[in-house]
Order: sequence, then C-alpha cells, then structure tokens
Amino acid sequence: MKKIRYYFVISFILIALSAVMFLTHYLVFGQALNTAYYSLMNLCFIPINSLVVTIILEKLIDYRAKKDRIEKINMLVGIFFTEVGGKLMHLIIDSDKDAKNYITNFEDLNNIKKCLNEYDYKVDMNNIDLSSIKNILLENNNLFVTLISNENVFQHQIFTDLLMSVVHLRDEIIFMEKDDNLELNINHLENDVIRVYKNISIQWISYLEYLNKSYPFLYNNAIRVNPFKFD
Repeated sequence: MKKIRYYFVISFILIALSAVMFLTHYLVFGQALNTAYYSLMNLCFIPINSLVVTIILEKLIDYRAKKDRIEKINMLVGIFFTEVGGKLMHLIIDSDKDAKNYITNFEDLNNIKKCLNEYDYKVDMNNIDLSSIKNILLENNNLFVTLISNENVFQHQIFTDLLMSVVHLRDEIIFMEKDDNLELNINHLENDVIRVYKNISIQWISYLEYLNKSYPFLYNNAIRVNPFKFD
C-alpha cells in the first residue's frame, strides 16, 4: 500500500511539474497553440523513448545482476578450493599415475580446459588414500552445508554437480565402512571418485580462468599450488 501511494505521489508531482512548465512557457512566450502543438508532438514520441529507455535499463540491470551473481558464486568456489578442493584433487590425482604432472604449463588455459574435458579419468583404488579423503570431507561437513544452502550455488551447474558428487562420495565412504561387502563397495566407490575427479578438475580450470581475468595476483597464487604437480 505504501509503495502504491509512493508511486501515486511521484506521478502527481511529475504531472504537476509538466503543467507548471507549460504554463510558464505560455506566460513568457505566449503562443498557446504552438506550445500545445509541440507538447503533443513530444508526447507522440514518449512510447518510443520509453521503449528504448526500458530496454537499455533492463539490459544494464540484468548485466549488473549477472556480474554480481558470478562474483558471489566464484567467491564460494574459491572458499571450496581453499578449504577442500585443492587437497582433495591432489589426493585423487595421486592415484592416477597418468595425471601426475599432466598439467604444468599454464600459458594456454583454453588448451588445458580442452585437455581436461577430453581426459580419460581413472583411479587406482589400491593406491588411493581413502582415509585422508574421508577426513577432509568430514572435517568440512559444515562448509558443504553452507555452500549447498546458498541459493547462488544452484545457478552454477558445474559447481552444483561438483558439490553433489563430493557429498555423495562422503556418504558412500561412510556407508562402506559399515558394510561387509568390501569388494562390491570398492567397485561402486571407484565410480564415485571418478565422478568427483572429473567434476572438480573442470571446475578448477574454470575457476582459474576467472581468476586470470579478474584477479591476476590470486591466479598466480593458485597455479603455484597446482594439484597436478608432483615431485
């Protein structure tokens, strides 16, 4: 109700201001007919002016809102990689002998992205440190809850898929410890690890692209802790 009243008052003030300006013009210059003629002529173009202004303003508002949304999402992605992602990637990559030192040159991020999208993700479950992975995931349980409950996350499909796969992996590791059929669980768990492996790698390179474009100093720090690098 207050909002409607506000718009009514603003509209009344603007109409009254136009009437005062018209009257002032007439009192100063006379020629009421010409003044009315040009006033009506201007009114003819109001719909076009309104259309142009509306489109431009809408585009500007949408652009700004999208930019702010991307900034917020990438802040969340950054928190994820700082607290969990980097360590988790390194542990998983450690079980894939072909991936060690697979990426060491960051001169062409587009080429890295292409390579990661086409890479044949695999892990050796005999050489993966499930205990460390489990500890990392359990220690950051509150972080996962916070990220998933943030409405901005679900507007970013890649990050959403990553979070869902990570949380699922955590649950499967916990469940596996309570089940006696170890061999069956390991085979199932391998698929879950590979899903996380692929999702986290694709999100990682996307995040690097964002940092390189928006925050070069953070990008330099990020590539120094390259999870694909092994001594």
